[in-house]
Amino acid sequence: MTRLQLILSALLLFCVMHAASAQSASGFKVADLETWAKKGDADAQFEYGLRLLTGEDTKKDEKAGVVWMEKAANQKHLRAQFVMGSLYEDGAGVKKDESKAVEWYRKSAENGFAPAQFAIAMAFDLGRGIKQDPVKATEWLQKAAEQNHPQSQTALAAKMERGVGVAKNPSKAALLYLRAAQQDHVQAMSRLANLYYTGNGVPLDYRRAGAWYQRAAKSDDPWSSNNLAWFLATCPEESLQNGEQAVQFAARSLRIMDEAGEDQRYEMIDTKAACLARNGEYLEAILWQKKALALLPEDKDLAEEERKSLEAEFKGRLKLYQQESPYNEPEPKIENEAAPLPQDTILQDEGIPGEGTKPKKKKSSNKGTVV
Repeated sequence: MTRLQLILSALLLFCVMHAASAQSASGFKVADLETWAKKGDADAQFEYGLRLLTGEDTKKDEKAGVVWMEKAANQKHLRAQFVMGSLYEDGAGVKKDESKAVEWYRKSAENGFAPAQFAIAMAFDLGRGIKQDPVKATEWLQKAAEQNHPQSQTALAAKMERGVGVAKNPSKAALLYLRAAQQDHVQAMSRLANLYYTGNGVPLDYRRAGAWYQRAAKSDDPWSSNNLAWFLATCPEESLQNGEQAVQFAARSLRIMDEAGEDQRYEMIDTKAACLARNGEYLEAILWQKKALALLPEDKDLAEEERKSLEAEFKGRLKLYQQESPYNEPEPKIENEAAPLPQDTILQDEGIPGEGTKPKKKKSSNKGTVV
C-alpha cells in the first residue's frame, strides 16, 4: 500500500468514526453523496471525492475524485485541503508538484488541522517544495504535537533527542515518545524502548525497554521484530536473554521483509547471527555473520567511516562465534541520572513483574549495534 493510499484509507476511517460529532457524510450511499455534492455541500464533496479516489463502494476514478476534492478544498474544508496536498505530493490524479502540495498543506495547517501541520513540517525538514528550514519544521511539529498527533510527537521527540532545530532535551523527548506510544505509534514505542535501554532521558531500565520492544513487535513492522530479537539475544541483563525467542523474532523480521519484496538488510542478518549464537547454534551464527559482512559493502549510502566501524563490529562478533561465545551488549555509561516517567504503565500493561534493572558493575569491552 502506497503512502497516499494509507492517508486516504485513514481519512475514510476518520470519517466513519466521527460521523456523528463531525456531521460527516460517510454514512450516505454514493448516489446520495453525489446529489448533495452537486448542491455544493462541502462535506459531501469531500466524501464523494474520497470515495472516487479510493474506489470505496464505487468505481475508482482519480481524476473525478480530484475535481470533487478540490471543490471541497476551495470551500475551506480542512481535510480536503490536506488531501489535495497529498495528491500533488504523490502525483495522483494530478501532475506531481511539491510546491502546490505545500500550498494546500499550508492552507489546512494554518487552520489547525494536525496532519497538515505534520506534512508541512516534513516539507520544511526535507526541503521538499519549499526551502529547507529545521526551525520552522519544529514550530509546525509543536503545533501538531500540542493536538496529541502521534506522528508529530514522535518527530518532535526525535529532534529533541538529538538537538536538531530545537534545544537538546532527552527527558522531554521521552515524554513525547511515551504520549505517542500510548496511542499505539510503533516508531515511538521503539524509540522510547531505546531510551530506556541506554538510560538516555529516562532511568536505565532493561525491563521497560524490553516491554516496549515487545509491544512494538506486535505490529507488522519488521524493524520492531528485529529490535526485540536483538534485545533478547544481547541484553546486558542476562535474566532477560532468551535465545529461542530471539531466533523466532529474527526470523519473523526477515520473513516480513521477504513478503514485502524487500532486500535483506545486513543489520537484520547481523541480528540473526547474534540470536543463533545466543541459542548455541554457533555454526549457523558464523554463516549468517559472514553473510552480513558480505552485504555491508553493498550499502552505497553508508559513509566510509561508519562502514569501517560496522565492519570492525561484525568481525569482532564473528570472532566470538568462532570461539563459541555469544555476544553481549556493553552496559551504557550514564552521565546524568534522569527522572522516571510516572505515566509509563508498560510493565503493568504487559503483565511483566519486578522492578527495572540497573547496570552491573562489570562491563563488557565489546561494542554493539544500537537497537
